[in-house]
Amino acid sequence: MFTLVVLRLVIGWHFYKEGVTKIHDPGWTAVGFLAGAKGPLSPYFELMVWDIDGRARLNFARSSTGRPTIKLDNTLQAWRQYRARVTDHYGFDAAQKKAAALCLKRWEGRLRWYFDQNRDDIIKYFVGLDRRDANRSDASHQGVESLRGQAEQIEKELKKARAPWLADVGKLWSGYDAALNAIATDQQRAQQGDLRLEEPGGQRLDTNTIDPIIPYFDTAVGVLLILGLFTRLASLAGAAFLFSICLTQWPGAPGAAPIYYQAIEMVAMLVLAAIGAGQFAGLDFVIRNVRTRTRTPRQETK
Repeated sequence: MFTLVVLRLVIGWHFYKEGVTKIHDPGWTAVGFLAGAKGPLSPYFELMVWDIDGRARLNFARSSTGRPTIKLDNTLQAWRQYRARVTDHYGFDAAQKKAAALCLKRWEGRLRWYFDQNRDDIIKYFVGLDRRDANRSDASHQGVESLRGQAEQIEKELKKARAPWLADVGKLWSGYDAALNAIATDQQRAQQGDLRLEEPGGQRLDTNTIDPIIPYFDTAVGVLLILGLFTRLASLAGAAFLFSICLTQWPGAPGAAPIYYQAIEMVAMLVLAAIGAGQFAGLDFVIRNVRTRTRTPRQETK
């Protein structure tokens, strides 16, 4: 019994510290372990990374011949819809509507100029993505260590190439967002609150939605285990989370990192769930006793 209590507290403290550390780190993101997934499930984990290759933000499209190109239609449509939403959100008057239209025109010009200046290099990057994807689908590249090393080097070069473009495009999106909201008066902004411009390429389940949840999930699991409250539920949730981490590094897959620690902790949490370790020096014991005392006794049947 003592050992189970200690095990519960140690795992709970680990989850709690992990969660609190992530909460206080504004730069924390799940991109690292999702993008670095190895094994047969890696494509599915990569899909959970918001716009992982920057195709949406860099306006990737294909020409009539199938070659990669740039097409700004989706971005421009999103920006025009955002102007209409901001106008309705604040209830702009005629002068503010005119200012919003001029703001859109000015930022559209900046957007077009930026992609005109970088068009050739960005298209070259898109071609590199096509080659990388073709290599990924070729099983022979995954089985030969030298070819796999070349693929990893290509991936690093592509990541390095896109970083400054994505940073610049992010500034264009945030700049347009701030400029439109700045047209509203202080009273309008105080009453309605700023309306944010959502960046492209989002999905229902990606790092934009996952990142805010995981730190508080870890913290909650840790607190529940420390208190011994809803121990079975917390242990199963934590074990499922650790199992998902193990799946990102498929055992035996080329380049996969060791997952011994996660696997051991996952099994330990399943033990806590199976035994219901919160009944030992935990609040689950109190809840169980209260429920037992308040439960209406069955009437004996003759």
